[in-house]
Amino acid sequence: MPRGRVLICGAGVAGSILAFWLAKQDFQVVVIERSKAEQKAGQGLEIEEPALKVVKAIGILEKLNEVRTGEVGFNLVDEHSRSYGIFEVGGVSPTGALELMRGDLTEVLYKSANESANVTYRFETTIRSLRQTEEKVIVDLENRNSKTITVEEFDLVVGADGVKSRTRELVMGSPEQLNCYKPVGAFVAYFSIPKEDQDWPYSRLCHFTNRRIVWLRPIGENSAMTSATLIHARDDVAALRRANAAGDRLKQKEALTELYSGLGWETPRVVEQMMRAENFYSDELVQVRLQHWSRHRVVLLGDAAWASSPFTGQGNQLAIIGAWVLAQELSRNRSPKTAFEAYEKRLRGYVEASQEIPLRGYAPYVFNPQTAWGIWLLRTLVRLVSWTVRVFSGTVLARMLPDRQPDDFDLEIEQG
Repeated sequence: MPRGRVLICGAGVAGSILAFWLAKQDFQVVVIERSKAEQKAGQGLEIEEPALKVVKAIGILEKLNEVRTGEVGFNLVDEHSRSYGIFEVGGVSPTGALELMRGDLTEVLYKSANESANVTYRFETTIRSLRQTEEKVIVDLENRNSKTITVEEFDLVVGADGVKSRTRELVMGSPEQLNCYKPVGAFVAYFSIPKEDQDWPYSRLCHFTNRRIVWLRPIGENSAMTSATLIHARDDVAALRRANAAGDRLKQKEALTELYSGLGWETPRVVEQMMRAENFYSDELVQVRLQHWSRHRVVLLGDAAWASSPFTGQGNQLAIIGAWVLAQELSRNRSPKTAFEAYEKRLRGYVEASQEIPLRGYAPYVFNPQTAWGIWLLRTLVRLVSWTVRVFSGTVLARMLPDRQPDDFDLEIEQG
């Protein structure tokens, strides 16, 4: 007998992993996603332990290795492309052993979950409203293409729909009511630009005064595109904040163009191609902190519950681990209340530790200096660390550094 009908809002990393495991436990799963099926966007990311164990358990490690970016390391450069330190994969390098583009990871996860007869994906579909009874959740779903609305019943609803979660707002209230957004003092933009020879095989990052960064990362040796990231570690850009709040892509691009105008290195090329980029995304970085992750028959997962911000490097890890734990507890407990309580009890301490931004929250400023002197000092220190890595193992050096994120979460994987 089917164990229940579950609606998952969001076909990202967390949503598809949860769908995969719930289908294995005979839940009937519907996954809705506001974007189109073929839309692939997002930044580069990596998968490390203990999240890697979940990926291996799904059986997709070989497929992920086939679509990894092939980035071999990280190169810190100045405006004249002079290197101040090259860090190969692993250790203290920003480049991980399994480096992927978010769109490639979500596509592999979607295909794996969609193989099950128990899983149905509906793209270009959003949640309009929901109401809960003792036994069910009644949901109004809207197809964005046809504008049709259907009313359906589910036993559970999972909000895995990101920082600006519609599910969270419907069930718990607006971010202002919840006071759940904690700004980290930075803006970010992700997009792709046509690749040039120098974009392969290392990622390259260049600092500019007033806490501005341009970071170029390879997407793949045979890809025609390169991933570009702009990071501005200040929160006083009114035009960009207004554009982000309105979701106006053109105004976002115009504000960033003004912010990055007149800078050297590859910046003119990056800004010019940004104006043409279709997979552009920009926003102000915030963390999400909630007192509770569930209410009755609705539970939150991933960034909707605990967005950590890219400065922690833990967002993707938490999405994978969180989906695994929630699936486990729903399979172990018939009562949603009991399952959700167990899920939060197991995971909350790990999440809160992972949300801590390195260097007591000052990492965005230490690694993105305000002044030319600060940039010179950072480059000098990076050059020293680069030299040290050549003498000592990068992994050994990483263990010596403070503020390492926790990696010992017990996934309770049954052996055999």
